[in-house]
Amino acid sequence: REAGGAGSRIVLEVRSHDVPFILEHGQIVGRFVLERLTDRPSVLYGSGLGSNYQKQGLKLSKHFRAK
Repeated sequence: REAGGAGSRIVLEVRSHDVPFILEHGQIVGRFVLERLTDRPSVLYGSGLGSNYQKQGLKLSKHFRAK
């Protein structure tokens, strides 16, 4: 969680690098495992570091166009 905030969503960005592939609906592409830290970090990830993802709703990448 960002200090004083409501937290952030986890975002998985998948890119192909010169390799064509298709993702199927429901296909498993990864797994997130969250673990509690033993100590508080000296710097928290978030808007203070210039994050583009902090406090952002879910949306498609800029590479997708609405039809």
